Amino acid sequence: MRTTAVSRRTFLKFGAGALGVTALAACAPVGAPAAAPAGGEAAPAAAESVTLSFWSEGAAEWAEQMNAQYMEANPNVNIEFVTFQWGEMTPKLMTASAGGTAPNITRQDRFRMAGWAGRGGAEPLDSFVDQYGINAEDYWPATWAEGVWQGTVYSIPFYTDGRFVFWNKDIFAEEGLDPDTPPPTQDWEAMIDMAARLTKTADDGAVDIMGFVPSQMLGYGNGGDYVYAWANGGEFMKDDRTAWLDNPKLVETLQWQADVIEAVGGMDKAAEYSAGWPTIAGFSPFGAGNLAMMVSGDWVLMDISRYYEGMNFGMAPWHMRGSDTDVTGFAGGFCLAVPAGAPDLDATFAFLNVLASRDSQVLQAVLGQSIPCLKEAALSDEVVNSSPYPELRRMANESMEYANFRPITPVGQLIQDLWTFPGTGRDWVLYGQKTPEQACADMQAQVQQQLDEFWASV
Repeated sequence: MRTTAVSRRTFLKFGAGALGVTALAACAPVGAPAAAPAGGEAAPAAAESVTLSFWSEGAAEWAEQMNAQYMEANPNVNIEFVTFQWGEMTPKLMTASAGGTAPNITRQDRFRMAGWAGRGGAEPLDSFVDQYGINAEDYWPATWAEGVWQGTVYSIPFYTDGRFVFWNKDIFAEEGLDPDTPPPTQDWEAMIDMAARLTKTADDGAVDIMGFVPSQMLGYGNGGDYVYAWANGGEFMKDDRTAWLDNPKLVETLQWQADVIEAVGGMDKAAEYSAGWPTIAGFSPFGAGNLAMMVSGDWVLMDISRYYEGMNFGMAPWHMRGSDTDVTGFAGGFCLAVPAGAPDLDATFAFLNVLASRDSQVLQAVLGQSIPCLKEAALSDEVVNSSPYPELRRMANESMEYANFRPITPVGQLIQDLWTFPGTGRDWVLYGQKTPEQACADMQAQVQQQLDEFWASV
């Protein structure tokens, strides 16, 4: 966790001019005094000073620049900024909210919003949406949907990220495959065969190149566990009160993941191979040529350009199982929200409007190579051409139109923990501890119990 009380300094790297007129106009001083009246009448008192607390999971460079610009335009506003690592903020936020010391604004992972709002932790933003003319249609559908719980808006989408299949074209070519043809993700049996074919071992049986491991952890990618489920038509909830972790489609998905890993030597061998990778900043097993295929986020584009310049790779959407035309995706990412009980709502909403603006989203997209949740910003030349791979960046950004989102439910965190985290539901199967049917039944029991407890408490 890092805390900064940002001084009033000129806007860093992206000066006020670079952000454009829109953001500056939105930064009209909060509560600024009117011009002195004629006739010698006393001028109204200067606006009262206000301190706003802003917490963010990451994106410190963007936040500090936006804070500085806002305080330049609003001398009566002081912003206290705290930044956290991913996942670190939520427990601290719960503690602060319970103690009446919650921040005014948070930037946090969107999929947690239903759980937070359902437990009374978030301020409804319908009045903010009306006051500032926010239109849901301006945002990618998945990103807006995640911030709505029981018909009430609780967050404003900020930026998102997609998931895609990446492949090493040089490894494909060496194996006699067309390097420009994406992996056959629509054909799950063919993917099993390709994973085995591209896995190369030394004489002693040690892995030299891993073909493909459909698991989020161990350095083999990010977000694929959800993508495979959706590609197979899987859903995690039947309705708001009924979990569906024992969905037969999810059982099939876990079986396929296990079959792929068995084809490349088993989970123990996959874990042993990844354990040998260095942990230095910027290391990517895919970029280093240790991994032929993976599913991961569009941020990989920035990593490759920074650490593996000149790498010969491909990137494409993952297909729906059995379809040569239909594709699927995963919209992750972050939102802006106001904790319940936050003070100074007028000043808070004014600052929130600037943080959520088009120019603010463009700034973060350029700095972090992320996807703005505002469609117009995401498709702008400013954002697309800021990428070292503009064509792939445009494809990734446009994919948000059809991307899926994690279940909107107060038990969304538990579902994610069980479906994707090490040592839980997925790994029960991949390490041979449980059958897919038993693993899904056990996950269903845990999720449904927590869901029942939630609804009994409200």
